[in-house]
Amino acid sequence: RATSPTSTEVYGLLQSCQLSSIALVDQRMLPQHAGLSTASIARSSRQWACQTASLRCSGPRACASGNSSRVMIFTRLRSALPENDELDRKVLSTTLPSIANLAVVPLVGAVDTFWIGRMGDALALAGQGAAGQIFFTVYFVIAFIPTLTAPLVAQAVGAGDAELARVRVCEALWLSTALGFVGSALLFCLPRTLLSLVLPPGSSAAMPYASQYLRLRALGMAPALCSAVGFAAFRGSLDTVTPLKVSLASNLLNLIADPILIFSAKMGVAGAAIATSLAEVASGALYMWLLLRRKLARWRLLLRPPSWRALRPLLQGGFALLLRQGALNVGFVAATRKAQALDPTGVAAAAYAITMQIYSLGVVVQLGVQ
Repeated sequence: RATSPTSTEVYGLLQSCQLSSIALVDQRMLPQHAGLSTASIARSSRQWACQTASLRCSGPRACASGNSSRVMIFTRLRSALPENDELDRKVLSTTLPSIANLAVVPLVGAVDTFWIGRMGDALALAGQGAAGQIFFTVYFVIAFIPTLTAPLVAQAVGAGDAELARVRVCEALWLSTALGFVGSALLFCLPRTLLSLVLPPGSSAAMPYASQYLRLRALGMAPALCSAVGFAAFRGSLDTVTPLKVSLASNLLNLIADPILIFSAKMGVAGAAIATSLAEVASGALYMWLLLRRKLARWRLLLRPPSWRALRPLLQGGFALLLRQGALNVGFVAATRKAQALDPTGVAAAAYAITMQIYSLGVVVQLGVQ
């Protein structure tokens, strides 16, 4: 490990660092991704070995046993710092487009909040905030599938198995679409039942706005999940620029349609929901076209239900993510309910909705790095 790592050691390093989605493996295994030198891979492997074996690194070329905990902590921190080498530049080149792509989603949500706020009705903004929370609660329960798609695609790409990569993408698309239609049906048919989780009895004045927005917003659930799978598939093959272009194009539609439907067509909150759903349908259709064009998907695989054996990696890996998303959603739902109960006029809930939009812009930086 102090001289030249084996392919197995490099793969273990990437897995332990949760960088499998970047599909960077030894050059001998991936000549098409020859962006990393052997020295750069060796440095990362040595640092990983020093950290996991509790060894002391005195420099980039030597590792020796150390008994001092202070020295060990210092060397661990030192080895974690970027050195502006090829590996660091490769990680940065994939991180920045991911951050930009993820930032588009809360920005579009902020567009809805902005234009609904221009209606001059605090209850309308409070209802939109409550409906948005319920929509994303259901969405993120299912969204563990796209999260797991990227590393599975990356493993197939890293092994040079294009057919396996296509199978992984199509399995994720099939399952996301099926669960997305179930989620859409629940949101469309039971909006008031679900909204009662965030709208206490004293906040019934916001219910008409919230239920109207949620029903129409539900139409975009399945396309939004397909878009997320498409983004994960391209990210797993080290292409983060294409998803950014798709997001900008589809969300530009929402940016233009919002004021037209809300004010010109006099549809109010319903117009904002329709504009967002149209943008999500356009995004999902564009991703499907690109996946088929890039040969990351095939119709015969998309129309064939995956076997239980094929779904096990997604479902087993998604269980821990599902628990995490469940814990986060419990917190957000409870906070939204408290905000809705503070003020029957909806002013406090409207302020909370605006605050959450600003908060979400900061969260995307962390998600992009992940």
